[in-house]
Amino acid sequence: MNKFFTNTLILSLFSMLLFRTENLEAVDGDIIKIRFSHVVAENTPKGQGALLFKKLAEERLAGKVEIEILPDSVRFTDEQVLLGLLFGDVEIAAPSLAKFRRFSKSIQIFDLPFLFDDLEQVHQFQTGAIGKSLLDSMLSRGIKGLNYWDNGMRVISANRQLKAPADLANLLFRIEPSAVIETQYRSLGANTFVLPFNRVYDALKLGLVDGQENSWSNIASRKFYQVQSHLVETNHSFQGYMVVTSVHFWESLPPEIRDTLKQILDEVSLEVNRSSVEKQRDSRELVLKAMGKDRVYNLNNDERAAWRSAMQPIWEKFRSEIGDEVIDAAVGR
Repeated sequence: MNKFFTNTLILSLFSMLLFRTENLEAVDGDIIKIRFSHVVAENTPKGQGALLFKKLAEERLAGKVEIEILPDSVRFTDEQVLLGLLFGDVEIAAPSLAKFRRFSKSIQIFDLPFLFDDLEQVHQFQTGAIGKSLLDSMLSRGIKGLNYWDNGMRVISANRQLKAPADLANLLFRIEPSAVIETQYRSLGANTFVLPFNRVYDALKLGLVDGQENSWSNIASRKFYQVQSHLVETNHSFQGYMVVTSVHFWESLPPEIRDTLKQILDEVSLEVNRSSVEKQRDSRELVLKAMGKDRVYNLNNDERAAWRSAMQPIWEKFRSEIGDEVIDAAVGR
């Protein structure tokens, strides 16, 4: 056993012991402090959802819990926060679904391009047996999924017009750390560069990258439209989040508090997903007005079919990792 592995194991065990001790003290009568970390602005569906969770939890569990919201990557990026959960530095997070590959390869299903036609199909999958099972697919790694949150479908922006898949060739795109998304762009002759969400605007402004993909609300809230000349409405994959906690923290809570928090999260999730539809619509209108409708290209049926055909081989490339039953459930087989 090498020194690095030994030290990491000791540090992990020490952190887990310390974390459990702190939680036991909270259970014995102190207010349970819950830190909720996320990376987006507070005027986005996820940001508003976190604030609503705080409001309802502190109302219904007054004197028992205290919620601190850490928005806009003030504490962790999505790339860092899962380790933060495991080390007890935060208690709840809502990373992009693309961030879970290290913990569950099946969750890559949401990154597959042109697999889901729309949000209705996404929801059918998430509420089905396979979709629900993915929430618990990371238990052995110490992460518990609690809920899915929507943020619409992804579109692509760039510093030149994009209509056909071939138009992406030789461009450099900022992506999330996702093997599926990297393969998606490289299969079309584009290059990729991984950057935290809070660095994307500056990278686009400085010309360090040529384009990016995101939901309408993220593009609007971060004003990416100010530093991109064109956008294509591909709606090619789902931009969503999973609300997660650590198994150790969740199991350390008194059952009545845990049950109440889960009930609140279920209520908040319905509101987040409802408001996300409105937010995407309003954000789309804002971006269209700012960029000009002639710079936002809406694919017709034949063009969309061409994009789907170009990217569908990626499904088979990741089938063995994601699982036949997961892909089949997502496409409704």
